[in-house]
Amino acid sequence: ESGLVGVWQVMLSLGVTPKLTIEDALNMPFYRKKDDTSPLPEYLFSCSRHGMTHQDILKAMDTLSNGRISGRFFEFYPQRRKQWYQRRVRGGRISGRFFEFYPQRRVDIRYWLAGWIKRGVVPLATLNYQKQVRTHVSEAERGTLPNGWHHHMVYAVSYDGIHLSNPISKMKAEHFKQRIESESVVLIPRAEVLGRLQDDLDYDQLKTVPEWRQMNVFGQIEVVEREEERFNSLSIPCGMKHIAIPSSMIGGITLFAHKDTENYKAIMSSEEVFLKI
Repeated sequence: ESGLVGVWQVMLSLGVTPKLTIEDALNMPFYRKKDDTSPLPEYLFSCSRHGMTHQDILKAMDTLSNGRISGRFFEFYPQRRKQWYQRRVRGGRISGRFFEFYPQRRVDIRYWLAGWIKRGVVPLATLNYQKQVRTHVSEAERGTLPNGWHHHMVYAVSYDGIHLSNPISKMKAEHFKQRIESESVVLIPRAEVLGRLQDDLDYDQLKTVPEWRQMNVFGQIEVVEREEERFNSLSIPCGMKHIAIPSSMIGGITLFAHKDTENYKAIMSSEEVFLKI
């Protein structure tokens, strides 16, 4: 839901009222839910697609603003596909451009964001919370897995952090940058894997779909299952706390502004952020 909340906050910040409630929007095709009742392979695929990608956010902007919003997706990945997500609309319009931050970029994220915000541009960040290396946590918290991908509107930048909405909070710049410089991966706790294991599951897709085969998701499941069989009865802690699967999410930032303005032109003509080599 963080994606839809982010869409709402960006639209309201730019003076556009959504035509639907968030509850109604949750039932629309640009928001994908987890399939909690399905067998393990189907459940993992639903986790991989869960939520909203930046493409979904741009489509939601267009739909929920009744055609008053267009968007452009800027990819920061080496392939430089430069996909466009734009719609010509009538009346007041807003445009968005997505900046991908994985692999790492050669940029001071505070100055980069502050420059856009100072102009009146509204950033919406896509962050992977599972990427963050946590420190100074209690023993009870140690080993818990943070929630995965979230979208946050950035409303301010200060010397000691990035200020986010949903909820209102401040994040250290280095933590923020680490979370947007994330590969497209989501971690699934071992308990969710073990709770869905059963005989005669069809793992063919996990073995044949290129991204899933490359990450050896089926092999990870086998390791979790073997560890449970061998070590659980001996009360020995298991090594794998989670498995890693591909995610449809991409870490980065989408910038929004009213179309046909100088801010819109600046966003659309801005150079890509250079890779950190």
